[in-house]
Amino acid sequence: MTDLELFRTLAREPYQAKGEKAIWLQICDRLQLAYENGVLAPGIKLPGEVHLAEVFQVSRITIRRALSKLQQEGHLHARKGVGIFVRQRPERYEVESNMRFADGFKVARDRVTTETLNLMRGDVSFEGGVALALPTGSQVIKLLRRRILDGEPIYLTAKEFPAARFPDFEAVYNKTGSVTEVYKAHGVERYERAETRIAGGFATARQADGLNLSPRTPVLEVVAINCDPTGTPIEYNAGCWPLSSVEIVFPGAAPTRA
Repeated sequence: MTDLELFRTLAREPYQAKGEKAIWLQICDRLQLAYENGVLAPGIKLPGEVHLAEVFQVSRITIRRALSKLQQEGHLHARKGVGIFVRQRPERYEVESNMRFADGFKVARDRVTTETLNLMRGDVSFEGGVALALPTGSQVIKLLRRRILDGEPIYLTAKEFPAARFPDFEAVYNKTGSVTEVYKAHGVERYERAETRIAGGFATARQADGLNLSPRTPVLEVVAINCDPTGTPIEYNAGCWPLSSVEIVFPGAAPTRA
């Protein structure tokens, strides 16, 4: 079955009366159900608006409203100049106090890659200053990067590190691409996550651009603070996930047997 034939199948069922439910919402419901049931496979490209409008026998504006809602809910995402695609199913991600980011994904390591978007020095942000116990105007290393899962952006993070603690940050990071290796090069062999806070929100323009989302798409915003073995804060991390892309799990300790 071709992609267009698949959508013809979804459009075959007669619509309810407009007075009961708007046509664009009915189309949205059909597409969402197909997504949840796996009929719309992750990664497939949807036909263009003209073709979909013809298949569902509605106007392009009606189709656009249905697709816009699904994008805002995180089921679809648009790539500029390319088209609209079905997002991946939510992946399990485990949060533990001393686990590296990539180790949290319960998927093959080669499915996850890292893209560094910016690395610079500057004044600490207000939030970073509070988290790192640094006075206003302190210099920090600012690292903006995103994680890619199966070719699709899944996590955007802005990190701050005290510059005085990591004088060779850029040299080590540019060579290894690893924050963990930066830590080790500066005598921090292990670290602990002192705090993790998660809140729901809506994608800002910067977050939407970094994650290929529509603005105001629901997201999970994660703030984490890492400390060295003495309890001194060494990293402030403000990250963002598309809400529908991840299932965050906090594993408990295995029960002991009597």
